[in-house]
Amino acid sequence: MKKNLILLSVCMLILSSCGSIKDFRYFQDTSAGDVNQVTNALQAVTIKPYDKISIVVTCRDPQLSTMFNLVSTSNRVGQTAAQSTGYGYVSYYTVDPQGYIDFPVLGTIQVSGLTRSEIAQKVKQRLITSEQGVKDAAVTVEYADLHVGVLGEVKTAGVVPIDRDQFTILDAIERAGDLTQYGNRKNVKVFRKAGTQVETYEVDMTNFKGLVSSPVYMLQQDDVVYVEPNNVKARTSTATGNTLLTPSFWMSVLSVGISIAVLLKN
Repeated sequence: MKKNLILLSVCMLILSSCGSIKDFRYFQDTSAGDVNQVTNALQAVTIKPYDKISIVVTCRDPQLSTMFNLVSTSNRVGQTAAQSTGYGYVSYYTVDPQGYIDFPVLGTIQVSGLTRSEIAQKVKQRLITSEQGVKDAAVTVEYADLHVGVLGEVKTAGVVPIDRDQFTILDAIERAGDLTQYGNRKNVKVFRKAGTQVETYEVDMTNFKGLVSSPVYMLQQDDVVYVEPNNVKARTSTATGNTLLTPSFWMSVLSVGISIAVLLKN
């Protein structure tokens, strides 16, 4: 009986430990030399209505550059326009509900659904065909306030800025400081607004092949990533929720079992 109790306790400890380690590790289906195809690798962030972007036009002629840049000057209270210092900063364009921006001199330009490089190329083409015929312009497009939200069991929850054309869920989690030990790696949710609806996706961070083939591997602006608490965290809501998973509990069981076995033997 004594041997059986010892064997039973050891087995329970091993099983509980293995289960927690398996749930904790990322990308369990990968090994050295694996090659996984990202099905939406070419999907870049595109501009949507109400986004903010900056567009800077640089020409050899400084006057032309000033003409095509949306610049705000900084005035002190009480100053007139003539008293302004003349120093300014590039303002942001806000995309209207129809997907257009109002560009200096060139007028309205449709930008919704376009990437940064596509917008830059479109503006450059409009500059070439304009009355000024600007052929040497360099056009730079930057995101102003594009971001995703990361909530739940991560080290630093909050807003994560999008600073590149291809922004993945791994980028977002990295910026949030990684999942905590209580994050459920097998069921990370992504909420995505589509018109008047919000779509819900689920990804398994332990399955890399499934992750890179998910439509939310590449994130879009305003996506929200939510990391659910795992069972260990959920059980902390009760006083003894995690007691059965602790080594000290099973050592106590083993000690009591040995004591009972000794008493029965005597």
